[in-house]
Amino acid sequence: MTTTEITTFDYGQLDGKTADFLRGKERNMREIVGKAYTELGRELKEAQEALAGSRYDGVFVRWCESIGYVMKQVYRLIQRYTVLTNCQSEGQRQLIEDLPVSLAYTIAAPSAEDSEPKREAKSAVLSGDITTLREYRELLAKLDAEQIARKKAEADYEVLRGIIEAVAESEREVKFELEALRARPSPDDGVYRIDTSTEVDGSATLFSTDVRDFVKRYAFLRHYEIEFRTINQESAAEYYSALEGLRSFVNEIQRVLSFSQTKDGIIIDM
Repeated sequence: MTTTEITTFDYGQLDGKTADFLRGKERNMREIVGKAYTELGRELKEAQEALAGSRYDGVFVRWCESIGYVMKQVYRLIQRYTVLTNCQSEGQRQLIEDLPVSLAYTIAAPSAEDSEPKREAKSAVLSGDITTLREYRELLAKLDAEQIARKKAEADYEVLRGIIEAVAESEREVKFELEALRARPSPDDGVYRIDTSTEVDGSATLFSTDVRDFVKRYAFLRHYEIEFRTINQESAAEYYSALEGLRSFVNEIQRVLSFSQTKDGIIIDM
């Protein structure tokens, strides 16, 4: 029968024969203690069941305390015994009996399955992969950290998905308004009326595109200084008139941008 050493005693300081002898004694004593705890748990559980009910309310606690038991220890022994009686095989029962008592108490506690990491850690103990309380705690800490990281990643994903959906919806709205603006016939008075912030956003995109196209289309004129010196007066007047109108328009746009947006429609003379 194999048991788990829970101490940090260094058997390497002994000669081989003595070390093997003491290891055997340790296993025997742990087996004796394990079986004793099992028997104590059985006796206490039977007493608890016999005193259950309103007729003997509080009697079990008073009885345990009268014979020198601390109730925390009593309930741990009962829980350990309950786990043993629910074992699926004799091999699993023997495994639990051979566990360090502190580890057996830990996996027998009702809280041992109140989270997924604890259930996984307990399963590792029952499968024989974990044999000490220290290993159990290290595994549980790792599983807890993984669960926290997983939940954070899921939460971050939901936030990111919400942002992406909001941006996509905003883009759809702007695109719709922009298409509506492009399709809108020119009014008789030559004035486009924009009444919503979405339309303003859409107009900004259209405005930016058209201005850039305009600059690209007429950029070549900047390189014709000599030719401009020889143009006739009528052509020069057309350029001056157009530039004056453009300058006035730019000044008005800059003026509008300097104010906070209001609920009233923004009117732009075209």
